[in-house]
Amino acid sequence: MVSKKTYGLLMGATLLGGFLAGLNIDRAFVAMPAWKAVGAPAWAAFSEKADLGNGLFLYPLEAVSGALLNIAVVLSCRSDGLRSLSKALPPSLAALLAIGGLFVTIKAAPIMLGVPHLVGDPAAMQRAFDGFYFWGGIRGFFQVGAFVADLWSLASFRQMIPPINPRRTIH
Repeated sequence: MVSKKTYGLLMGATLLGGFLAGLNIDRAFVAMPAWKAVGAPAWAAFSEKADLGNGLFLYPLEAVSGALLNIAVVLSCRSDGLRSLSKALPPSLAALLAIGGLFVTIKAAPIMLGVPHLVGDPAAMQRAFDGFYFWGGIRGFFQVGAFVADLWSLASFRQMIPPINPRRTIH
């Protein structure tokens, strides 16, 4: 049986993963194609105010917290005695994908952090845009994949959730 603690951790990981997945899907299919059309200087100006503004705190908080929660789910599953492949695979995959997203951020983040230093150099802005587009897409794959694996975990644990109040009956 999945403990309430494990299920709660999984719900938190899924919630944060959903935020990141939505962000990445929007970025991949809406924002980045639009920025490609309007040009790297416009993207750089926007990114300075968005990604390097509130995003500088929000995005890492979501990604790191989500990865830590996914790792906690795996550890909690082990303490619950869930070691069969069918039950351990989804949360383990979610944790690995979330960690992969963090590792890819090691390539994407320096590009974004360097944007303010590119003012007046359109060629450098274009290289930064292209690099961020590439690494951001890979990071998005990992983060969306982690969310899907979290959903898979929820589905596979559905029958194993302890009742909230087993003595209460509804008449």
